[in-house]
Amino acid sequence: MLEVLLFVARIAYVIIFFFAIYITFKFEWGSEGKDERGRSISQKSYSIVFPLIALGWLSIELYNRYIGTIDYATYKLAIWYLLTGLMILHAININSLKRKY
Repeated sequence: MLEVLLFVARIAYVIIFFFAIYITFKFEWGSEGKDERGRSISQKSYSIVFPLIALGWLSIELYNRYIGTIDYATYKLAIWYLLTGLMILHAININSLKRKY
């Protein structure tokens, strides 16, 4: 039962990730992302998400070196969740900033 629940959660996460990719590319490549307001929204969203890449990677590395050893498969999975999660956060930032500005 738990495996089925984890499988459904992973599928839902991947669907949310692809929806975030769609939102980001639609904004960046559309006419809305090319004007002054769109560039401002993109810059604000990137300024929030970009530092989190380094912070997340540092957290994974510090855990691996000082708390517990992470095997290669788990390390790849952690990096995958870090990057996809930040892409989802980027799409959420774009949507919220579009409504704000």
